[in-house]
Amino acid sequence: MAWPSTGGYPLGGGESVRDEESGGSGDDGFGSIFRDAGSSCCGSPRAMASIGCCACLCLTFLIGILASIAGLHATKLAITRNTITGVVNFDNPYRGGRHLIGFWNSYLEFPGTIQSVEWLPGRPMASSTRDLSPMNVRTSDGLMVELGIVAQYKVVQDKIPEMYRSYKTDYEAFFISNLRSALQSKIAMFKATDLYSKRFEVDDALIDTCHKVCKDNLHGFLSCWGIQLMDVNLDASIEKANINQQVERQKQSTEGMKQQASLVRSKTKVMESDFIRQVKIVNVQADAEAVNITKKAKSDAEFNVQQAKAAALNVIQNTLKSGGAAAALSHKEILKYLEDSALIDSTGGAMVYGDFQSATIFANSAAGGGRSSGLSEL
Repeated sequence: MAWPSTGGYPLGGGESVRDEESGGSGDDGFGSIFRDAGSSCCGSPRAMASIGCCACLCLTFLIGILASIAGLHATKLAITRNTITGVVNFDNPYRGGRHLIGFWNSYLEFPGTIQSVEWLPGRPMASSTRDLSPMNVRTSDGLMVELGIVAQYKVVQDKIPEMYRSYKTDYEAFFISNLRSALQSKIAMFKATDLYSKRFEVDDALIDTCHKVCKDNLHGFLSCWGIQLMDVNLDASIEKANINQQVERQKQSTEGMKQQASLVRSKTKVMESDFIRQVKIVNVQADAEAVNITKKAKSDAEFNVQQAKAAALNVIQNTLKSGGAAAALSHKEILKYLEDSALIDSTGGAMVYGDFQSATIFANSAAGGGRSSGLSEL
C-alpha cells in the first residue's frame, strides 16, 4: 500500500499528518484513512498472539498430563518416588495398570505374583525363581541329610510401605535367611527316617514354620503360599542300612499278617462248628416239638371225639324216655337204640357188638336184603 505524498511523512499509530505547506495543524481526509489503517494493522497481531499463547498453554498442559500418566506391569506392585528430591510416597501402593503419578515421580516396583525360592540342585526353569543350593540339616538322631525344599511367598500390597521402610528392596534376603534358619531348627526335631516315613507330619510342620516366619519375623509383610519337601538324600551307607531295615520290617509285617490270617481262619472254623451244632440242636428240638404237638393233637382229637360221643349219649339219654313213667333209658336200652339206629342208617353194613368173649353180628342177607343174625364166639 503506497502512502500518498502530502508534503510531509506519514506517522503511524493514528497520529495526525501535519501540512507543512498550508501550515495547518488539523486532520484532513487522508489523515482519517491513515488512522483507521494503522489501528486495524496493529489490532490483528495482538489477537493472533493471544490465540497462540492459549494454544501453547493448552498443549503444555496436555503434555504434562500425558507425561504424568505412567504404566505399571500387570504382575507388579509399586510405590512412587520423586526423581528430583528422592522422597518416597508411602500413602498409596499401586497395582498393575496406568496411574496418574506425576512426571516428576517414578515407580519402585515389587512383584505382585507368587515368588519361589528353591533349595534344589540344578537351575530352575523360571527365571524369577531364587536358586539356592540344597539344604544340609542334622536330624535329632545325629545324621546329616541333604534336603531339597521349595517355598513360595507373596508380597502383601498394603504392607509395602512398612516393608520398604524396614528392608528397602532387600526383603527377600531377610526372608530367605529367617526361613532357612527356622526350617533347620524344625527339621532337627525329627529323625532321619521320619522325613520319609512321616511325610505328612513333616510337611505340616514345614508349612506352619513358613507361616510363622512371615507373620513374626517379617511382621506380615509377606504371606507364605506353600512349601514342599522335594528330596531327602542320606549317605549311601545309611541309605543301605535303612533299606535293609525297611525290608526286615516288611517281612515281619508280612509274617504277622499271615499269622493273623491263620488265626482268623481258625476262629471262622470254630464259629462254623458252633453254628452247625446250634442248627442240629434247633432241628432236634423242632422234631421233638413236632412229635409232641402231633401226639397232643391226636390225643386232644380222641378226647374231643370221646367227649362228643359222651355228650351225644347224654343227650339221647336225657331226651328219650322209657314207658309212660318218663324214666331215663337204661344202658341196655340205650345200646338197643343205638343198634337199631345203626341198622336204619346203614342197612348195607354189618354191626358187631358184645363183650370181649362173644359178639353178635347183624348183617343183611345176600338175597333179599333182610336182616339176619348170628352169634359167634370171638
